[in-house]
Amino acid sequence: MKHLSTLLVLLFVCTCVRAQTALSVTQQNTDLAINLAFVVPGAEYDVVNYKVVYTTIDARGQPDTASGLLAIPLNRDLQFPLAAYMHGTVSNREAVPSREGVLERRLIAAFATNGYIVAAPDYIGLGDSEGFHPYVHADSEASSGRDLLLAAKGWMDEQGIAYNDQLFITGYSQGGHAAQALHRDIQENPSSDSLSVTAGAHLSGPYSISDVMRRASLSETRATLPGYIVYTYISYDTVYNLYDSLEQVFVPAYTDLIDSFERQVINLGDFNVRLDTLLQRRGEVVADIFQDSIRQQLETNDTSSQVIQALRRNDTYRWAPDAPTLLFYCTMDEQVPFENALLADSVMTRLGSTTVQTMTGGALTHGECVVPAVQATLGFFDQFAVTQPTTATRGVPITVSDLSVSPNPVSAGGELLVTGLTPGMNYRFAVTDLNGRLVQQGQLSGQQSRVRLSDGLSRGLHLLRIVHSNGDFTVSKLVVQ
Repeated sequence: MKHLSTLLVLLFVCTCVRAQTALSVTQQNTDLAINLAFVVPGAEYDVVNYKVVYTTIDARGQPDTASGLLAIPLNRDLQFPLAAYMHGTVSNREAVPSREGVLERRLIAAFATNGYIVAAPDYIGLGDSEGFHPYVHADSEASSGRDLLLAAKGWMDEQGIAYNDQLFITGYSQGGHAAQALHRDIQENPSSDSLSVTAGAHLSGPYSISDVMRRASLSETRATLPGYIVYTYISYDTVYNLYDSLEQVFVPAYTDLIDSFERQVINLGDFNVRLDTLLQRRGEVVADIFQDSIRQQLETNDTSSQVIQALRRNDTYRWAPDAPTLLFYCTMDEQVPFENALLADSVMTRLGSTTVQTMTGGALTHGECVVPAVQATLGFFDQFAVTQPTTATRGVPITVSDLSVSPNPVSAGGELLVTGLTPGMNYRFAVTDLNGRLVQQGQLSGQQSRVRLSDGLSRGLHLLRIVHSNGDFTVSKLVVQ
């Protein structure tokens, strides 16, 4: 694990650079919606990508510098929601969101082109952050995401780039674990940074490190990616100083290979291949890599063990989400057992959450599950997301339970009946198309109001925004046919 030099610490102190500050923002490529449409159904906006280098803290709470991607829909007439995208396990330190050409950026583009400003951290120890990556370490995953969001907000404020107060959080695989850690951190550690989660979608993640994933590491069958399991234990040693040497944990036949990976002589991709080859040659499974004393602690789930305590510290599901939360999984996932999602759902519900729902993509493998998980997330988020003109009065989105707009779909030139508003109160309304252009506006009053739509409205999806006297607003989707 990287230790910062005294000089670097002094640099942070003397220059008074606070955490969550964007040190540099570099514009990269622009993804055109016309091109994204080939891989992202319903692509709406062109997307401008920026590499952000920002200040944060490392896994031991020391000042650090990290990198990430900021993907912004190209329409300055609209205020978009923010979204945090937490990436999955990568084979090497350069296969991260801030690097152009990385395949996972297509998933980030899917959210951005559909109307979300996406911040995607590279994590500590990856991208521009030096040292060994603390793999599936919940606290540093959360801090890297939170600090990138704050750094991005600060930079966008300076640039006059509008955004609204909504925040959506998602990620797949390791990113599912990181998304759950970030969601939990923002809810349980509120501060003056004004971050509040609108909805979260945690996708095929190893939320239960100490139970489901621990038992998976003891399986008598061949592991698909054995290096991931060893990576976890090396990671926690770098954070918590669990062992004096690799020989205390792993049997001698494997320590040279593990040492090469820990010293970053080989990357995770090579490590997986070499470790799998060595296991097959020896006729062993992952559990055989551990020394008998460590294996016994894992098998008995010895809670006095420092190893077990480290695993439990990085479980991410023992809390009750307030915001709507989707747990997505697939039943043939060979890398992250779907029991992670079922356990998280049961515990969160038992702790009092009424907002959690599970969804399955069916009998799909880990790789096959990605696309349906992202599609389900976009549909889930779109129920709550609000996009509004930048000229709109500042306020917060609210829900009016009795509000009804009918008919919907409606014909251009037709009459809308709006019911459920407070009698005697006056409201303003605005109809915009999906490019944010204002196409009609006017006044509403009373419990029932009628709106005659303009004959010139184009066919397709529009947004009806009703603004209350204090600036708060409700938004309904309106289909014009």
